[in-house]
Amino acid sequence: MDNCSDERCKKKAKQQAEDLQPHPHHDYGGFASLPTDVLISILCRSPASDHESLSDTCKAFRATIDSDAYKGERASSGWAEVSTHLLSGEELYDEHFPNGPEDVSLSDGDVEENATEEQRANALQFKKAEKKNEEMLDFGYYSELGQLDQEYGYRDITIYVRVDGNRCGSISLVLLPRGTDYPFHDATDAHSAEMQSVGWTLCDSAGRLKVRSIKDAELIPGEAGKGGFLHIKTVRISEAYHPMDCTNIVTEAVRLALSDPKLEGKWTLATAISDYQVYMTKEGMECQRKSRSGRANDMEKERAKQRFWECALLDTKTLLRVGFRQIPETVSEKQNPYWLFALPSFLKDPIQSFEEVDRAPLIEPPDLPPKPVGVDDEILEVVKQKSNSMRQIQDMVDSINFQLEKEMQTHSEELPGLEEQIAETRTLIDAGKPAHLSDEIWGEIVAQFERLEETKTSYRATFEANIQSRRDKVRDIIDTTIPGVVEEFKAQVTALVRKGGSIRKSHAIHCCSRLRITQFIDFLVDMVPPEERAQALCSLDACGITPLHCVVLGTPEVRDRDKYIDFVERLLGMGADTNVKSARGVTPIGQYRLTMSNKFDFRNVFGMRSGDEPAGWRPFHRKMEGLLRPSQGETDADVEAKCAVLDNDVDPDESSDDDNEEEDDWMDDDDEDEDENEDDVMMEVDEENEDSNDRGDA
Repeated sequence: MDNCSDERCKKKAKQQAEDLQPHPHHDYGGFASLPTDVLISILCRSPASDHESLSDTCKAFRATIDSDAYKGERASSGWAEVSTHLLSGEELYDEHFPNGPEDVSLSDGDVEENATEEQRANALQFKKAEKKNEEMLDFGYYSELGQLDQEYGYRDITIYVRVDGNRCGSISLVLLPRGTDYPFHDATDAHSAEMQSVGWTLCDSAGRLKVRSIKDAELIPGEAGKGGFLHIKTVRISEAYHPMDCTNIVTEAVRLALSDPKLEGKWTLATAISDYQVYMTKEGMECQRKSRSGRANDMEKERAKQRFWECALLDTKTLLRVGFRQIPETVSEKQNPYWLFALPSFLKDPIQSFEEVDRAPLIEPPDLPPKPVGVDDEILEVVKQKSNSMRQIQDMVDSINFQLEKEMQTHSEELPGLEEQIAETRTLIDAGKPAHLSDEIWGEIVAQFERLEETKTSYRATFEANIQSRRDKVRDIIDTTIPGVVEEFKAQVTALVRKGGSIRKSHAIHCCSRLRITQFIDFLVDMVPPEERAQALCSLDACGITPLHCVVLGTPEVRDRDKYIDFVERLLGMGADTNVKSARGVTPIGQYRLTMSNKFDFRNVFGMRSGDEPAGWRPFHRKMEGLLRPSQGETDADVEAKCAVLDNDVDPDESSDDDNEEEDDWMDDDDEDEDENEDDVMMEVDEENEDSNDRGDA
C-alpha cells in the first residue's frame, strides 16, 4: 500500500515539474512558481489580447487566467476590458432557433429526379433560407434592433456583454416609440407588468411626461416626452465579475449598452428599477428561495431580507454611476425598489466612482408609522374584513337598485305605447267585422288579440312580481343584513380596544375611508380618545397617506360619485386636514387629480363608457376641487397632477358664476332624476337605508 502511494507521489511531482517547464518560445523567468495571489497581481495588468499567449505558456498561467479569483481581481482593479454587442434580429433568431426552421423538407418539384446529393442539399438549404426569412418577418426578427413587436412596434433588445473577450452575461432592454397617435399605454400593458407600472406612472396615454423631476432635467423643454422610451429590463453578469460586490463591470457594461451606436438618436428617456438579482450570487438566490418557501428559520429569513436590500442598493448605486438619477415622485415607502431615469445628455459625463455616489445621499421616504402589530393588527384585520364585506353588500344593493331603475324606466317608456296600440285595436274590434273579411279570418284576428291582451296582463304581473321580489331583497338587506354586520363589527372592535388596542395606531380609519363605509367611520372616530382624534384623522399610515388620501384613491363611477362627495364632506366635518402631504408630496387634492388622470388615461386605452365622457364629470370635478383645495396652498406635486382632461386648461379658482350655477343644476338634476325614476316603494327603501345608516353611525 505504501509502495502505491509513493508511486502516485512520484507521478504527481513529475507532472508538476512538467507544468513548470518553460514554453519553447517564452521565457517566463520562474513566474509560474510564484504563489497564486502574487501571480494574479502580476498577470492582471496584462492586456486581454495577451491572455491567449500567456495561457499557452504553461498550465500554471492558464489555470490562473481561467480562475474566478483572477477575473475578480481584473474587475476590482479596473484592468478588465469590457465590450458589448447589440444583437440584430437575425442574430436573435439564430440564437432562439440554432437549428434553423423546423419541418423543412424537399417536396416533389423542388429538384429534378436525377439531381445529385449536392444539388439536393443546396435545394434544401435554399428552402430553409426562404422559410427563415418568412419566420423572421412573421416573428419580427427582421429589425436591426432586436425583435420587433408587430402590433405595438416596441423592440425587445438583447445586448451581450464580454469581459476580456469572454462572454459573461447580457443586458435586456425594451424600446417603445412615442407620438400623438401611438397607443403608449396599450403597448406598455401588452409588454409586461413592469412596463405597465412604469408607463402609467411616468407618462400619459400618448407617452407625454407626467413627472416634474424629469421635465426639470430636460435641456430642451418637452424633449424627454417624445421619441423613444428605453427601459432596462434585466442585467445579468457572471458573479465572478463582481467580487465582493464590486460594481465596475456592471457599470461599464450598462453605460456601453445605452451608448451603443445602433441606439444613438433612438431614445430620449431611459428608465430602470433597481434589481436585487444583478448582484445576488447563486448561494444568495438559494437563500431567497428558501426564505420565500418557508423553509428558513427566523435568522435565515432576516439574513435573506438584509441581503435582498443590500443587492438592490448596489444596483441603484451602479445606475447612479452610469449617470442615472432618482425619480423623487416614486419614493413613497421604505424598502421599495428605487426608480431611476437618464437622458442622453447624462451619458456624456464621465462614469462616477463608487465613492462619489456612495457619499451622495439617496432620496428616502419620510419616516412613517410602523405597521400595526399585536392587538392593533387584529383591529385592522377586523376592519379590513368587515369593510370588504360591507362594500360587497352595498355594491350589491346599488347594483340591484340601478338595475331596477333602469328596468322601470324602460318599462315606463315602452308599456304606454303598447297599451295605446292595444286600445286602438280594441276600438277597431268593437266596431265589428269588416265586410271584406270572412268569419273564419275575423275569428282568428279576435282570438290573437285576446291572447295578446292576456300576454300583456301576464307580463305586467310577472314584471311587477319580479320588481317586488328584488325590492323585498333590498329591504331585507337594509333591515337585517347590514345592521347585523354593523353590530358584529362594533362588538369585535370594542372587545379588541378593551384588550389594549388603539384605533389610531391600527390605521383602521384609513382602511375604512378607502372603502367609504359610512356605517363604520363615525363609530371608529368615536372610539378614539378626544386628544388623539386630530392625529388619527390627519396622520400618515404605513403607506404614507391620510384618510382623505385613502378616499380619493378609488376611481369613482358615474352612479356613485355623490357618495365620494358625501364621504369627503363627512371626514372634513370630523376634522380631516386638506393640507397634509403624503409620502409622495401630494395633498388630498393632488391624489384626487392623479386618480382622475389615470381614470381617463385608462378610458383612452380601453374606450370611454357611455355617460362617462369628461364633460359629464366636470361639475363633480369642480365640487371635489373646492372641497379638497388646501388652505395653505397647493404643492408643486399637486399642480403637476392636474387633470387636463377635466380642467380643460381652466383654473378652478377662476370658475365663473355660470360654472357654479351649472354645478348647482347638476346637483339639482340628480335629485330630480331620482324623484322621477323612483316610485314610492323605492323611496321607502332609500328612507329605510338612511335610517339604517343612522343606526349604524350611532
